[in-house]
Amino acid sequence: MSAVLETTELQQEAGLALTAAKDFKIATSQQYVESGERLKSIKALAKKITETFDPHIKRAHEAHRSLVAEKNSHLAPLEEAERVIKRAVVTYQLAEEQKRRELEAKAQEEARKEREKLEARAAKAEASGKAEKAEALQAAAAAVVTPMIAPSTPKVAGISMRTTYKATVIDKLELVKAVAAGTVPLNALDCNMPFLNNQARVMKETLAYPGVKVEQETGVASRSA
Repeated sequence: MSAVLETTELQQEAGLALTAAKDFKIATSQQYVESGERLKSIKALAKKITETFDPHIKRAHEAHRSLVAEKNSHLAPLEEAERVIKRAVVTYQLAEEQKRRELEAKAQEEARKEREKLEARAAKAEASGKAEKAEALQAAAAAVVTPMIAPSTPKVAGISMRTTYKATVIDKLELVKAVAAGTVPLNALDCNMPFLNNQARVMKETLAYPGVKVEQETGVASRSA
């Protein structure tokens, strides 16, 4: 029997099982017992379908994984080269920015001193009754420009600096207290659902955490045989 024919038959069987399930009703104890047999036959067919497709899926997955690994081995040197160049770019730009800030701070300090010097001379002239000279010196002090030094790093196509920010929780209890106090939005906290669900499975109805409700879901477990 070919794989195509086999899977076609399996698909037909699955369709028939669904049609029969939709028409099935439980009104008597005998039909309730029959439901168990029907569930076993459904699970058996599901197992057969799984066993038919899984080997093909496994081979396809292994082929995919092999190709991905080969592609990554080709890309790895380029990714490392990119990281090396980017580190050099960042190091250079940070160094240049530091130099720019130092030069700017020095120039601004010199401008501040010049402004204060002119203002002091203006105050002295005014105290001596030289109003016109004092006014001229005040105007000169006001005209002293606070220098701003532009970055010296040349613009290069394809390169741009990007600063990103991220948060790190260094004291979870303090964050919880701040949320409780209303100074931090509630969205700052996420409920640990895997932990809470595990607690519910272990403690069941006895779980009594404030703000947590235990809910029950009842289902049917079945097996092929």
